[in-house]
Amino acid sequence: MTKWTIEDSRDLYNIRGWGSEYFDINSKGHIIIQPQNGSNHSIDLKELVEDIQAKGYSLPALIRFSDILKASIAKLANAFNKSIKEYDYKGAYHGVYPIKVNQQRQVVEEIVKFGRPYNFGLEAGSKPELHAILAILDNPEALLICNGYKDETFIRLALMSQKLGKKVFIVVERPSELEIIDRVAKEINIKPNIGLRIKLISSGQGRWAESGGEYSKFGLNSMELIDALDFAEKRGIKNCIRLIHFHLGSQITNIRRIKNSLKEVGRFYVEFRKSGCPIDYIDVGGGLGVDYDGSRSTYASSTNYTVQEYANDV
Repeated sequence: MTKWTIEDSRDLYNIRGWGSEYFDINSKGHIIIQPQNGSNHSIDLKELVEDIQAKGYSLPALIRFSDILKASIAKLANAFNKSIKEYDYKGAYHGVYPIKVNQQRQVVEEIVKFGRPYNFGLEAGSKPELHAILAILDNPEALLICNGYKDETFIRLALMSQKLGKKVFIVVERPSELEIIDRVAKEINIKPNIGLRIKLISSGQGRWAESGGEYSKFGLNSMELIDALDFAEKRGIKNCIRLIHFHLGSQITNIRRIKNSLKEVGRFYVEFRKSGCPIDYIDVGGGLGVDYDGSRSTYASSTNYTVQEYANDV
Protein backbone atom coordinates (compact mmCIF):
# COMPACT_ATOMS: atom_id res chain seq x y z
CA MET A 1 0.00 0.00 0.00
CA THR A 2 1.41 3.39 -1.02
CA LYS A 3 2.19 5.73 1.87
CA TRP A 4 0.20 8.98 1.86
CA THR A 5 2.39 12.06 1.48
CA ILE A 6 2.05 15.80 1.97
CA GLU A 7 2.16 16.18 -1.81
CA ASP A 8 -0.85 13.87 -2.05
CA SER A 9 -2.72 16.18 0.34
CA ARG A 10 -1.71 19.24 -1.68
CA ASP A 11 -3.01 17.59 -4.85
CA LEU A 12 -6.22 16.32 -3.23
CA TYR A 13 -7.20 19.73 -1.88
CA ASN A 14 -5.67 21.66 -4.81
CA ILE A 15 -4.16 24.05 -2.31
CA ARG A 16 -1.68 25.40 -4.84
CA GLY A 17 -4.60 26.26 -7.10
CA TRP A 18 -6.64 28.35 -4.66
CA GLY A 19 -4.09 29.24 -1.99
CA SER A 20 -2.44 32.09 -3.91
CA GLU A 21 0.88 31.23 -2.25
CA TYR A 22 -0.55 32.30 1.11
CA PHE A 23 -1.73 28.84 2.15
CA ASP A 24 0.08 25.52 2.21
CA ILE A 25 0.40 22.27 4.16
CA ASN A 26 3.40 21.71 6.43
CA SER A 27 5.23 18.50 7.31
CA LYS A 28 2.77 17.84 10.16
CA GLY A 29 -0.13 17.86 7.73
CA HIS A 30 -1.45 21.14 9.13
CA ILE A 31 -2.69 24.11 7.13
CA ILE A 32 -0.20 26.99 7.34
CA ILE A 33 -0.63 30.64 6.42
CA GLN A 34 2.19 32.71 4.96
CA PRO A 35 0.86 36.28 5.32
CA GLN A 36 3.96 37.80 3.76
CA ASN A 37 4.01 36.24 0.33
CA GLY A 38 7.43 34.84 -0.52
CA SER A 39 8.82 34.88 3.03
CA ASN A 40 9.79 31.86 5.10
CA HIS A 41 7.61 33.00 8.00
CA SER A 42 4.45 30.92 8.41
CA ILE A 43 1.70 30.36 10.97
CA ASP A 44 0.37 26.89 11.79
CA LEU A 45 -3.41 27.30 11.80
CA LYS A 46 -4.04 24.28 14.05
CA GLU A 47 -1.53 25.50 16.62
CA LEU A 48 -2.96 29.02 16.44
CA VAL A 49 -6.48 27.73 17.15
CA GLU A 50 -5.22 25.62 20.03
CA ASP A 51 -3.47 28.67 21.46
CA ILE A 52 -6.69 30.69 21.20
CA GLN A 53 -8.60 27.98 23.07
CA ALA A 54 -5.87 27.66 25.70
CA LYS A 55 -6.35 31.35 26.50
CA GLY A 56 -10.00 30.72 27.31
CA TYR A 57 -11.63 31.86 24.08
CA SER A 58 -14.31 29.72 22.48
CA LEU A 59 -14.73 28.89 18.82
CA PRO A 60 -15.66 29.89 16.17
CA ALA A 61 -13.12 32.69 15.86
CA LEU A 62 -12.49 35.18 13.08
CA ILE A 63 -8.77 35.36 12.27
CA ARG A 64 -7.66 38.23 10.07
CA PHE A 65 -4.21 38.60 8.47
CA SER A 66 -3.37 42.23 7.72
CA ASP A 67 -0.38 41.32 5.56
CA ILE A 68 -2.64 39.46 3.10
CA LEU A 69 -4.84 42.55 2.86
CA LYS A 70 -1.77 44.71 2.25
CA ALA A 71 -0.44 42.34 -0.41
CA SER A 72 -3.82 42.16 -2.17
CA ILE A 73 -4.02 45.95 -2.48
CA ALA A 74 -0.47 46.09 -3.83
CA LYS A 75 -1.16 43.24 -6.28
CA LEU A 76 -4.20 45.01 -7.72
CA ALA A 77 -2.50 48.41 -7.98
CA ASN A 78 0.70 46.95 -9.44
CA ALA A 79 -1.26 45.00 -12.05
CA PHE A 80 -2.94 48.17 -13.30
CA ASN A 81 0.28 50.18 -13.17
CA LYS A 82 2.02 47.50 -15.21
CA SER A 83 -0.76 47.64 -17.82
CA ILE A 84 -0.64 51.44 -17.89
CA LYS A 85 3.07 51.33 -18.64
CA GLU A 86 2.83 48.49 -21.16
CA TYR A 87 0.04 50.10 -23.21
CA ASP A 88 1.31 53.67 -22.75
CA TYR A 89 -2.00 54.68 -21.20
CA LYS A 90 -2.12 58.38 -20.29
CA GLY A 91 -4.54 58.07 -17.37
CA ALA A 92 -4.16 56.63 -13.89
CA TYR A 93 -5.69 53.88 -11.78
CA HIS A 94 -7.66 54.73 -8.63
CA GLY A 95 -8.81 51.78 -6.55
CA VAL A 96 -11.98 52.26 -4.50
CA TYR A 97 -13.13 49.93 -1.71
CA PRO A 98 -16.90 49.69 -1.01
CA ILE A 99 -17.07 49.51 2.77
CA LYS A 100 -20.33 47.52 2.62
CA VAL A 101 -18.10 44.52 1.83
CA ASN A 102 -16.64 44.62 5.34
CA GLN A 103 -17.49 47.53 7.59
CA GLN A 104 -15.22 46.57 10.50
CA ARG A 105 -13.34 49.68 11.49
CA GLN A 106 -9.97 47.91 11.68
CA VAL A 107 -10.37 46.56 8.14
CA VAL A 108 -11.34 49.93 6.65
CA GLU A 109 -8.55 51.72 8.50
CA GLU A 110 -6.00 49.22 7.21
CA ILE A 111 -7.24 49.59 3.64
CA VAL A 112 -6.81 53.36 3.94
CA LYS A 113 -3.34 52.86 5.45
CA PHE A 114 -2.09 50.23 3.00
CA GLY A 115 -3.77 51.94 0.05
CA ARG A 116 -2.26 55.36 0.71
CA PRO A 117 0.73 54.88 -1.66
CA TYR A 118 -1.77 54.08 -4.43
CA ASN A 119 -4.39 56.72 -3.46
CA PHE A 120 -6.96 54.04 -2.73
CA GLY A 121 -10.37 55.51 -2.00
CA LEU A 122 -13.62 54.35 -0.41
CA GLU A 123 -17.21 53.98 -1.53
CA ALA A 124 -20.28 54.82 0.56
CA GLY A 125 -23.61 53.24 -0.25
CA SER A 126 -25.57 54.97 2.51
CA LYS A 127 -25.46 58.01 4.77
CA PRO A 128 -24.12 56.03 7.80
CA GLU A 129 -21.34 54.67 5.60
CA LEU A 130 -20.51 58.17 4.42
CA HIS A 131 -20.26 59.35 8.04
CA ALA A 132 -17.89 56.45 8.77
CA ILE A 133 -15.70 57.22 5.75
CA LEU A 134 -15.43 60.91 6.60
CA ALA A 135 -13.97 59.92 9.97
CA ILE A 136 -11.34 57.65 8.39
CA LEU A 137 -10.38 58.78 4.87
CA ASP A 138 -7.71 61.47 5.28
CA ASN A 139 -5.97 61.28 1.90
CA PRO A 140 -7.04 64.31 -0.20
CA GLU A 141 -6.07 62.49 -3.42
CA ALA A 142 -8.25 59.45 -2.71
CA LEU A 143 -11.69 59.23 -4.30
CA LEU A 144 -14.85 59.12 -2.20
CA ILE A 145 -17.62 57.60 -4.30
CA CYS A 146 -21.26 57.91 -3.20
CA ASN A 147 -23.53 55.20 -4.58
CA GLY A 148 -26.83 53.65 -3.56
CA TYR A 149 -30.06 55.31 -2.48
CA LYS A 150 -29.52 59.02 -1.88
CA ASP A 151 -31.99 61.39 -0.25
CA GLU A 152 -31.40 65.11 0.18
CA THR A 153 -29.58 64.75 3.52
CA PHE A 154 -27.15 62.22 2.02
CA ILE A 155 -26.50 64.45 -0.99
CA ARG A 156 -26.08 67.54 1.18
CA LEU A 157 -23.55 65.76 3.40
CA ALA A 158 -21.62 64.57 0.33
CA LEU A 159 -21.48 68.07 -1.16
CA MET A 160 -20.42 69.61 2.15
CA SER A 161 -17.64 67.01 2.29
CA GLN A 162 -16.49 68.11 -1.15
CA LYS A 163 -16.51 71.71 0.02
CA LEU A 164 -14.21 70.67 2.87
CA GLY A 165 -11.66 69.28 0.41
CA LYS A 166 -12.68 65.65 -0.13
CA LYS A 167 -12.61 64.33 -3.70
CA VAL A 168 -16.29 63.35 -3.69
CA PHE A 169 -18.26 61.96 -6.63
CA ILE A 170 -22.02 61.51 -6.37
CA VAL A 171 -23.15 58.77 -8.75
CA VAL A 172 -26.69 59.32 -10.04
CA GLU A 173 -28.67 56.07 -10.08
CA ARG A 174 -32.20 57.53 -10.26
CA PRO A 175 -33.32 60.49 -12.42
CA SER A 176 -34.64 62.41 -9.39
CA GLU A 177 -31.20 62.55 -7.77
CA LEU A 178 -29.78 64.89 -10.40
CA GLU A 179 -32.29 67.63 -9.57
CA ILE A 180 -31.47 67.41 -5.86
CA ILE A 181 -27.73 67.57 -6.54
CA ASP A 182 -28.18 70.65 -8.73
CA ARG A 183 -30.40 72.45 -6.22
CA VAL A 184 -28.31 71.73 -3.12
CA ALA A 185 -25.01 72.48 -4.91
CA LYS A 186 -26.29 75.92 -5.89
CA GLU A 187 -27.55 76.53 -2.34
CA ILE A 188 -24.09 75.97 -0.87
CA ASN A 189 -22.25 77.44 -3.87
CA ILE A 190 -20.18 74.50 -5.05
CA LYS A 191 -19.56 72.85 -8.41
CA PRO A 192 -20.47 69.19 -7.83
CA ASN A 193 -18.62 66.17 -9.18
CA ILE A 194 -21.35 64.09 -10.80
CA GLY A 195 -21.27 60.51 -12.04
CA LEU A 196 -23.95 58.66 -14.01
CA ARG A 197 -24.59 54.95 -13.55
CA ILE A 198 -25.31 53.34 -16.90
CA LYS A 199 -27.46 50.27 -17.49
CA LEU A 200 -25.50 48.31 -20.06
CA ILE A 201 -26.98 45.68 -22.35
CA SER A 202 -24.02 43.50 -21.36
CA SER A 203 -24.55 41.55 -18.16
CA GLY A 204 -22.65 39.33 -15.79
CA GLN A 205 -23.48 35.78 -14.88
CA GLY A 206 -24.19 33.67 -11.83
CA ARG A 207 -26.15 34.52 -8.71
CA TRP A 208 -25.40 38.27 -8.88
CA ALA A 209 -26.13 38.74 -12.59
CA GLU A 210 -29.40 40.57 -11.94
CA SER A 211 -27.57 43.47 -10.24
CA GLY A 212 -26.18 44.41 -13.66
CA GLY A 213 -27.41 44.53 -17.26
CA GLU A 214 -30.33 46.38 -18.86
CA TYR A 215 -32.94 44.77 -16.58
CA SER A 216 -31.16 45.78 -13.39
CA LYS A 217 -33.12 47.96 -10.98
CA PHE A 218 -30.00 50.10 -10.60
CA GLY A 219 -28.80 52.80 -12.98
CA LEU A 220 -30.13 54.84 -15.90
CA ASN A 221 -31.32 53.41 -19.19
CA SER A 222 -30.69 55.09 -22.54
CA MET A 223 -33.77 57.35 -22.41
CA GLU A 224 -33.02 58.39 -18.83
CA LEU A 225 -29.44 59.22 -19.81
CA ILE A 226 -30.70 61.47 -22.61
CA ASP A 227 -33.09 63.18 -20.19
CA ALA A 228 -30.26 63.60 -17.66
CA LEU A 229 -28.03 65.25 -20.26
CA ASP A 230 -30.87 67.55 -21.35
CA PHE A 231 -31.50 68.53 -17.72
CA ALA A 232 -27.78 69.14 -17.14
CA GLU A 233 -27.60 71.28 -20.28
CA LYS A 234 -30.53 73.45 -19.19
CA ARG A 235 -29.21 73.85 -15.64
CA GLY A 236 -25.66 74.60 -16.72
CA ILE A 237 -24.09 71.59 -14.97
CA LYS A 238 -23.10 69.49 -17.96
CA ASN A 239 -19.45 70.26 -17.23
CA CYS A 240 -19.93 68.69 -13.79
CA ILE A 241 -20.57 65.21 -15.24
CA ARG A 242 -17.07 63.76 -14.92
CA LEU A 243 -17.65 60.06 -14.24
CA ILE A 244 -19.57 57.18 -15.76
CA HIS A 245 -20.18 54.02 -13.79
CA PHE A 246 -21.41 50.54 -14.63
CA HIS A 247 -21.69 47.33 -12.66
CA LEU A 248 -21.93 43.80 -14.06
CA GLY A 249 -22.50 42.07 -10.74
CA SER A 250 -20.10 40.28 -8.41
CA GLN A 251 -17.83 37.29 -9.11
CA ILE A 252 -17.67 37.50 -12.90
CA THR A 253 -16.19 34.14 -13.84
CA ASN A 254 -15.68 34.68 -17.58
CA ILE A 255 -13.34 37.44 -18.81
CA ARG A 256 -15.35 37.63 -22.06
CA ARG A 257 -18.24 39.23 -20.14
CA ILE A 258 -15.93 41.94 -18.86
CA LYS A 259 -14.46 42.59 -22.32
CA ASN A 260 -17.92 42.98 -23.85
CA SER A 261 -19.02 45.45 -21.19
CA LEU A 262 -15.86 47.53 -21.60
CA LYS A 263 -16.43 47.79 -25.36
CA GLU A 264 -19.99 48.94 -24.71
CA VAL A 265 -19.07 51.51 -22.07
CA GLY A 266 -16.32 52.77 -24.38
CA ARG A 267 -18.99 53.79 -26.90
CA PHE A 268 -20.89 55.62 -24.15
CA TYR A 269 -17.66 57.39 -23.18
CA VAL A 270 -17.14 58.66 -26.73
CA GLU A 271 -20.71 59.94 -26.99
CA PHE A 272 -20.56 61.66 -23.60
CA ARG A 273 -17.35 63.44 -24.55
CA LYS A 274 -18.84 64.50 -27.89
CA SER A 275 -21.86 65.94 -26.07
CA GLY A 276 -19.64 68.15 -23.91
CA CYS A 277 -19.33 66.12 -20.70
CA PRO A 278 -15.69 66.18 -19.51
CA ILE A 279 -15.58 62.52 -18.47
CA ASP A 280 -12.37 61.97 -16.49
CA TYR A 281 -13.22 58.69 -14.76
CA ILE A 282 -14.74 55.36 -15.77
CA ASP A 283 -15.87 53.47 -12.67
CA VAL A 284 -15.78 49.80 -13.61
CA GLY A 285 -17.61 48.79 -10.44
CA GLY A 286 -17.50 45.27 -9.04
CA GLY A 287 -17.06 41.98 -10.81
CA LEU A 288 -13.39 41.05 -10.37
CA GLY A 289 -13.74 37.44 -9.30
CA VAL A 290 -11.89 35.18 -6.90
CA ASP A 291 -10.73 31.71 -7.93
CA TYR A 292 -12.02 29.98 -4.81
CA ASP A 293 -11.52 26.42 -6.03
CA GLY A 294 -8.37 26.97 -8.08
CA SER A 295 -9.78 25.39 -11.24
CA ARG A 296 -9.25 28.47 -13.50
CA SER A 297 -12.67 27.82 -15.04
CA THR A 298 -16.02 29.57 -15.54
CA TYR A 299 -17.66 27.70 -12.66
CA ALA A 300 -19.41 29.91 -10.10
CA SER A 301 -16.58 29.43 -7.59
CA SER A 302 -13.75 30.16 -10.02
CA THR A 303 -12.49 32.54 -12.74
CA ASN A 304 -10.85 31.92 -16.09
CA TYR A 305 -8.55 34.93 -15.79
CA THR A 306 -5.89 36.43 -13.54
CA VAL A 307 -5.78 39.87 -11.91
CA GLN A 308 -3.19 40.92 -14.49
CA GLU A 309 -5.38 39.79 -17.39
CA TYR A 310 -8.30 41.71 -15.88
CA ALA A 311 -6.17 44.85 -15.57
CA ASN A 312 -4.92 44.49 -19.14
CA ASP A 313 -8.46 44.31 -20.51
CA VAL A 314 -9.69 47.28 -18.49
